[in-house]
Amino acid sequence: MAQLEAPRDEIRHPVRRSGVRTVAGPGGALSRVTMLAGSLVSAVVGCVLIVVPVRSVAGAGMVFGVHMAVQGVLQLLAVHESGASATVRRLLSAGGLAALLLGAALFHGWADTVFLLGVWTGCGWLLRGLTMAISVTSPSVSHVFVYDDLLNAVIVSAGLFMTAFPFASLGQLADVGGSVLAATAVVEAIAAARRHPRTLRAID
Repeated sequence: MAQLEAPRDEIRHPVRRSGVRTVAGPGGALSRVTMLAGSLVSAVVGCVLIVVPVRSVAGAGMVFGVHMAVQGVLQLLAVHESGASATVRRLLSAGGLAALLLGAALFHGWADTVFLLGVWTGCGWLLRGLTMAISVTSPSVSHVFVYDDLLNAVIVSAGLFMTAFPFASLGQLADVGGSVLAATAVVEAIAAARRHPRTLRAID
């Protein structure tokens, strides 16, 4: 396994050499720009939830809703720029649209208890993580960095935890959710930093 540099035409059209199959490097469902934007949004929202006291379920729902809606929009934008197959693009579009709608529902206060807020937020994270994880199994997606798989695992695990853990108070939910978003932001920033438009990965 090695990192190679290749001309731009080889990036767009993967080539075969003896014993080596090369895969274009920017790969994955999300572009570097959208991943960096998503990391920034997660970091800001996470810090707000941790630092600023949350007074009501409606207020927390608005914060979580904004985050989820923005992530949905970023996923839709990434699909527009993606060179993945039509099936993968449809899957990611459906996931992004669902996240956008769920974020709007949270923003408008449809989760009126701590329990519902945790469940709805967890479902949104699960949806995002699973659609991203499923999409990168397609051979049309050159998803090459381990940090991307780690990011999907973090998001899915966070979604499962949020839906299963019985939060005792709104403050506890905000602290846990904020901490998860801060951790997700770090992993997503690393994954985005590892992407380079001229990097290829050789597979024996």
